[in-house]
Amino acid sequence: MIDKSRRFVRPTVPLEELEVLKGKQLDFDSVAEMLVVRSREIPDTTYALYYDQVVTFGLLNEKANRVANYLKGVGVKKGDIVSVMVLNSPDIYYTMFGAQKLGAVAGAVNYMLKGPEIAYVLEDSKPKVVFVGSDYMDEFARGWHRSSHKPIVVEVVTDVEHGAHIASDTLDDILKSFPADECLVPQKPEDPFLLLYSSGTTGMPKGILLSNKNQLTICRDRASMGISRPGDVTLIILPMFHTNPLCVHSYPLIYLGLTLCIRKSFSPSDFWPTIMNYGITIVQGVPAMYAYIYKAADPSVIDKSKLKLRYAFSGAAPMPTELIDGFKKKFGVEVIDGYGLTEACGVTTSSLNIPEKRASIGTPYPSLEVEIMDDDNCILPPGERGEICIKGDAVMIGYLNKPEATAETIIDGWLHTGDIGYMDERGYLYISGRKKEMINRGGENIYPREIEIPLEEHPHIAEATVIGAPDPALGERVRACIILNKGCSLTSEEVKGYLRERIAKYKVPEFVEFMDDFPRNPTGKVMKNELKKIFD
Repeated sequence: MIDKSRRFVRPTVPLEELEVLKGKQLDFDSVAEMLVVRSREIPDTTYALYYDQVVTFGLLNEKANRVANYLKGVGVKKGDIVSVMVLNSPDIYYTMFGAQKLGAVAGAVNYMLKGPEIAYVLEDSKPKVVFVGSDYMDEFARGWHRSSHKPIVVEVVTDVEHGAHIASDTLDDILKSFPADECLVPQKPEDPFLLLYSSGTTGMPKGILLSNKNQLTICRDRASMGISRPGDVTLIILPMFHTNPLCVHSYPLIYLGLTLCIRKSFSPSDFWPTIMNYGITIVQGVPAMYAYIYKAADPSVIDKSKLKLRYAFSGAAPMPTELIDGFKKKFGVEVIDGYGLTEACGVTTSSLNIPEKRASIGTPYPSLEVEIMDDDNCILPPGERGEICIKGDAVMIGYLNKPEATAETIIDGWLHTGDIGYMDERGYLYISGRKKEMINRGGENIYPREIEIPLEEHPHIAEATVIGAPDPALGERVRACIILNKGCSLTSEEVKGYLRERIAKYKVPEFVEFMDDFPRNPTGKVMKNELKKIFD
């Protein structure tokens, strides 16, 4: 029996006592209902700022209804899938909520995909309608023509020209010509509302089906942690086909009745001006983004009188402790590390408001449980490494069209993440790496994070990632791939000598590669399988 009595208990605030939720409805059956209620409670409150556009809760609901009335007219009904392949903008909310009001499932499609990958997603999810930005219409058309499934295509017109002619309508025409009558269809908490695809770094992407209950759990938990204050403005800069901008921020901010600011993408030159000009108090990002800002930005150009930034949340990969400390010292902003995956609405743990949090990715959200398990699904004691497993109402319905993969991933209610980590006696979680990234060197299990952490602490190293190198005798050897700080130099032997003083000898990489950058997915996560191919 595991003794849990010494574990840290995260402080929470009753929802009815939160200033930001005063006078607001707290419980809903669906995410779409949440929007409808907020639009009636606070119709003139700003929900989204997008360059010179201001979208209130009332306007968002009105435009979503116009989209819903169009979708209803083309035969979309409860349970159908309506997909969106659009660059960051409020159009994503109009289209997704338009579908969700009807009880349909909104599907977010990665706009970085190429024709064959798009065809795969179309055939796997079989959407009834797809909203596609002009920016991606040529590539989408290649996938559409290749696919055996041909959904209705609606163009979200931008200033990008293309040669595809597969769209039957435009979003602009829909918003002008269809009525704004309320379209909300009664739904149950267990009903699916969102379909997101995994990054595909370990094979073909899997469609991850999330329910209203999954998302509303995160909305309530996020609120109860006391992160938000009246007047907060959150900056959204990661791609909005990803779970973080949608599940971790967009939907919870509707629950809280607060404002977000959308940018098309991350721009280092635009970062601090946006923070100051829009009164940003919270930003979400990834370690690679924060590392670039930390190294490139001059604190003297920041007008401290305009700076309201309180928290910088980080996810997708572990945040080096040196970067957390450096960001706080240089800019006076606390970086909050966390952990999550799409299969559990994007967030499971946070280092917010926990003492002695150095190097930890935090403790679970209030409604979730996290344990470390061995290969027999037995919970391991503190300090022992195993697979990070999650239980609670945020855990997905399952993988679309893949019952076997779902059964392999969710066992007795526990979501097996494929990530390796350990938990200390206080219940703080630490991540070592992916289960499938584990390197077996002659029978010794080596977790890449154990090597990456000391490498990240080296003053000459900007970023490091560790992968396995096939070896006929040992099975695998260790390869460290390194990006140096500008103007710095290191040799392979210097790196090995540095590591020999910090990790066991068998973990020291046989191969050290110096690189300009790593292959990454759109959220900045290093794609280790692609990195391995470089050295095949």
